[in-house]
Amino acid sequence: MYQPSKAGYRWSYIALLGCSAFVVPMQAAQSIRPWHTDEEVSKSIVVPSIPERIDSLSHTDKGKTHHLSEVLVKASRPVVSSNVVAKKISVVTLERNLGRSLAQMLTEVSGVTMLQTGTTTAKPVIHGMYGTRVLIMNNGVRQSGQQWGEDHAPEVSVDANDQIHVVKGAEAVRYGAEAIAGVIIMEQRSLPYEEKGMQGVVAGVYASNGHRLSSSVRLEGALPWNSDIAYRLQTSYTNSGDRSSAHYLLMNTGVRELNNSLTLGWKKDRLNIEGLFSRYQNTTGLLPSGHLRSREGMVELLERGKPDLFRPFSREISSPYHSVVHYLARLKGTWNDEHLGNFSLQGAYQNDSRDEYAIRRNNAYSSVPTLSLSLSSMQLNGSWRKRYSRWDSELGMHGEYLNNYSNAGTGFTPPIPNYTQTSWGGYALQRYSADKFGLEAGLRLEQTNLSVAGYNIAGEYFSGDHAYTNFTYTLGGHIRLWKGGKLTSNIGLAYRAPHVQELYSLGSQHGSATFVYGDSTLRSEQGYKWVTSLAHYSERFTLSCDAYLQWMDGYIYEEPSAEFAQTLAGEYPIFRYRQRDAFFRGVDIDTRYYVFPERLYLNLKGSMVWAEERRTGRYFPYIPAFRMSEEVGLRLSLPKRWQSEFALSHLFVDRQYRFDRSTDLTDSPNPHHLFGLEANFSKSLRGRQSLRLSLSVDNLFNTEYKEYTNRARYYSHDAGRDIRLALHWHF
Repeated sequence: MYQPSKAGYRWSYIALLGCSAFVVPMQAAQSIRPWHTDEEVSKSIVVPSIPERIDSLSHTDKGKTHHLSEVLVKASRPVVSSNVVAKKISVVTLERNLGRSLAQMLTEVSGVTMLQTGTTTAKPVIHGMYGTRVLIMNNGVRQSGQQWGEDHAPEVSVDANDQIHVVKGAEAVRYGAEAIAGVIIMEQRSLPYEEKGMQGVVAGVYASNGHRLSSSVRLEGALPWNSDIAYRLQTSYTNSGDRSSAHYLLMNTGVRELNNSLTLGWKKDRLNIEGLFSRYQNTTGLLPSGHLRSREGMVELLERGKPDLFRPFSREISSPYHSVVHYLARLKGTWNDEHLGNFSLQGAYQNDSRDEYAIRRNNAYSSVPTLSLSLSSMQLNGSWRKRYSRWDSELGMHGEYLNNYSNAGTGFTPPIPNYTQTSWGGYALQRYSADKFGLEAGLRLEQTNLSVAGYNIAGEYFSGDHAYTNFTYTLGGHIRLWKGGKLTSNIGLAYRAPHVQELYSLGSQHGSATFVYGDSTLRSEQGYKWVTSLAHYSERFTLSCDAYLQWMDGYIYEEPSAEFAQTLAGEYPIFRYRQRDAFFRGVDIDTRYYVFPERLYLNLKGSMVWAEERRTGRYFPYIPAFRMSEEVGLRLSLPKRWQSEFALSHLFVDRQYRFDRSTDLTDSPNPHHLFGLEANFSKSLRGRQSLRLSLSVDNLFNTEYKEYTNRARYYSHDAGRDIRLALHWHF
């Protein structure tokens, strides 16, 4: 049995302390393509705390009076606190990732990776943790969907949002349970009240790998006859055929995705009421290689390491595949009083339908799903916030009801039982802000009740009730050390009640071709996470370093075994949910140097995470390996007032040596190098119009590789070269 060396622990602490030797951009956007991040732009603008209309201002210069036209200055409340470690995704990054998943886009943030199942399904990973430990806030609503399996991606659309923040700390006080690793906050910008005329953006993308087509349209404005009422309409569509690795086609990996959203708002004096409705629909094909096999055939496939089933390129999506439809309706009202503070009340309803189609031996039932689940969720949130002098007080409450049930007629026993879940919680936050520093402290009490009922694969009825009561807190602050320098530190206690799939899973997961056993005796996860960021920004140089330590009591994970389960669809490798005390720690670094301002820059990013069982030192599966990326960017002015930007990038991902080979199905993949190329051309047109043309190449040299955190690495390689051409028109 491996015993952790003192050197291993020593180096983790040295890495944490070593961050204090570096300097980082304060809350800087992680996109390295834009020449100025959102954070940098904000430093050059002084914005009042409340909107102000300035009319006919004048000043005297050498006896002359200059009159300025009317200027409307708008300010919005920050999405995240200045006392937490968070990174903002720029608008340019969002546009550049049109047609990609949320997890794929977030990998541009240092310390964020993804857990994949093939080339089409991915979950975001923050500091080595994934699943329900990463809370997704979709326009103020906790995302509730059918993400009960590791091969199920979040049911959200990136294209419908204007800003995304990644909070790397344990922010369970404000956001509730499941924020034990971090929070992904997806938000639309404020509706354009009192804006004249309609504005928006039209975009289209073609990608060579899979011959993917993506389009997006957004229209927004205020009503001509009543500027107190504003609207935003968004739609996007993606159509992809079979993806391919470097040397072969990945059969049945097409995607269809359609997203629509409508936002309406009314704002008058101190009262603001807004409603949001969205519909997300996704159909994803799954690689069939791991299905309909005997144990001997499965062992042979694992040794082969790549598919043995092929077909010519096709856009057809056949079994096995997943089909998901997610609805979200939200109504929010806010009322602000100068003396009493800001009051907010929000209600939300979500409905999520998931149908999974496996390969059936009887083709007559191929159109019948082998799993059909429906999940409904109702949430109610209320908050009060008051700023006075240097103090900022906030109180809030949250209630949620979930109801999940399996639809009849599939002919198969569902791998998870029917369940209902209720949770409620209340929190209090207190902040203090001075000229050069800030502090905050918070407390939260939350209770979760879970009731399950169902039948196992032997036809035996079972039921169970679980109750979890947890108390969490957070302490954080920041201090400005010098001009452009800031130190932020935050420690929080967070918890996560085990999900129903971890407690009661008993069946196959079609996406990853595995058979999973749950454990009904699992208890809540509890963990302390301390994260510190040292930041610096200057005209020529920015550098950031985020370091963290996280102690987990009762960490739950899915462990592979050497066993196989016999089913009607063949034999599958068995994975079992385990629970152990864990110790996570790591470092994220992001630096940029402008060789020539506005012309040439160099960028370097890297992240490393260590994770072991505290008692024995055993490694946990699916922890990301060390990675480092470099980029060189060049900006040139072209004739006809065109601007151009060019970037050459390199990504190195090391082999994961810190894993338990005795329980895994195969060895970890070899290290790999990936190169990328990007060219952007933009031009301002008449009025507020602009045009942007982008050409990018991922995996430039068509390298054949496998990613350790891809659960399909047992049967296939990752994606090969991908050439993307995108056009954005803003008006």
